[in-house]
Amino acid sequence: MIKKFAPWQRLAGAAIAMVAAASAGGAAAQDAPPPLLPSLSGPISYNPKPLSVSLGSSKIYITGIASGYLGTQSNTTPGVASSLADVSNAQVIIQKPEGVFQFLVQAGLYSHETLGLPYARAAAYTDATYGPVPQAWVKIAPSAAFNIQAGILPTLIGLESPFSFQNMNIERGVLWGQENVLTRGVQANVTAGKISAGLALTDGFFSGKFNWLSGIVSYVDGPHTLSLVLGGALNRNARSTFSTPVVQNNSTIFNVIYSYSGEKWLVQPYFQYARVPDLAFNGTTRADNWGVGVLARYKIDDNWAVPVRLEYIDSNAPRASAANFLYGPGSNAFSLTVTPTYTWDRFFIRPEVSLVQVSGFTPGAAFGTTGLEKSQVRGRLEFGVVF
Repeated sequence: MIKKFAPWQRLAGAAIAMVAAASAGGAAAQDAPPPLLPSLSGPISYNPKPLSVSLGSSKIYITGIASGYLGTQSNTTPGVASSLADVSNAQVIIQKPEGVFQFLVQAGLYSHETLGLPYARAAAYTDATYGPVPQAWVKIAPSAAFNIQAGILPTLIGLESPFSFQNMNIERGVLWGQENVLTRGVQANVTAGKISAGLALTDGFFSGKFNWLSGIVSYVDGPHTLSLVLGGALNRNARSTFSTPVVQNNSTIFNVIYSYSGEKWLVQPYFQYARVPDLAFNGTTRADNWGVGVLARYKIDDNWAVPVRLEYIDSNAPRASAANFLYGPGSNAFSLTVTPTYTWDRFFIRPEVSLVQVSGFTPGAAFGTTGLEKSQVRGRLEFGVVF
């Protein structure tokens, strides 16, 4: 199974991003300017005074992220080294967040690492997925309450975001493995008081076929945010590539996401359900999965924070031919991730330890050289700077 990438925080650049700083997608308040930047869940933050170039009455802002990491893991799968050193982000973000016409372009190298799935080095991953320009869109904003975006956009589905610097943990979780990440299409966004909504027609898991319809409705009340998200394929699509897993690309997925953002605590529990119908072109029959997760971060002081993530996901296989969401039809997985983080000025360093435990798997589809090991422990150390 291939990982695609991550929720509502990825609405950065949409009207919903106007409330993201106090909610799930941008729960850690971003330094202004500007609002179009890919949203952050913290503790990493953007440069409050980025490089800017005047463009008439507005400005173009330039922000950069450079980070790398070291890693090791148990029960590695064939073809994947047990230890690694690689780039996690080497990117520049150029944006115009003001006026009726706005835009954002994000370019560079990256790796979207997911718990329980084999690691791909940044250069290979960038080439095999979204290319050197993973996000780029234009935004027409005739008012503060309404806008339309078009281009390569972050998905509305899920809670975690594509790039490691956006998230409180280095690696994305096991629920993220069922969600799309970056997608091409058009999206309309509206806000009215405490309620915001977005509707997008896209190519789902970067398939090139514009047959996915996704929507989100969020209610924000002070530190509390509740979001309902629904998206899925309108018709069948047989395309199958590294970034377009055929089962997930033909699925429908639903999220309920709650977020509390306080002075010390960020707590984000969420529920996820996904279903895929019979797929005659690959011989699989309907299947579904459900999962729950809790992401939390405690701020110790201005430099130290401790994010923790707990997840459980379970798939259902009504027939032997059921589609495979995880480690074989009917399999399930539990994960635990702890990522203590130190930030100073624009610099950050964070070690991470994680565990994935699976059961009900198809022999050969789990961990280790024979695919029979039930668990994998990973250690990561990411360090970098935001310009």
